[in-house]
Amino acid sequence: MQTQELLDRYEYTTKLQRTEIARLRAVVERQEEELTQLLAWISGDSDALVTLQRIYMDPRTSTTDRIKAAGQAVADERTKLTMQLRVGPSVLSERLRKIGIGR
Repeated sequence: MQTQELLDRYEYTTKLQRTEIARLRAVVERQEEELTQLLAWISGDSDALVTLQRIYMDPRTSTTDRIKAAGQAVADERTKLTMQLRVGPSVLSERLRKIGIGR
């Protein structure tokens, strides 16, 4: 085998190894992050809302799962405004009289 051919093979093999190492590092990083989140949840440092927020803000999560997590979290993130209106009998009868329904 020629020297250049041997060097080319080594370069090709090294490139494949670097690619695989980078992929495995990403897997380990993702698993470490998941472990950190799980430990935070177990120890009570994280509640369901925080977990959902982490899921929908993580760009590595699939779009479908991000949408589901955001949909579940939105109810807790945005308070619903409610309004109560109490109308006493005198106000109600006055209003009905004005429109011609009451006595």
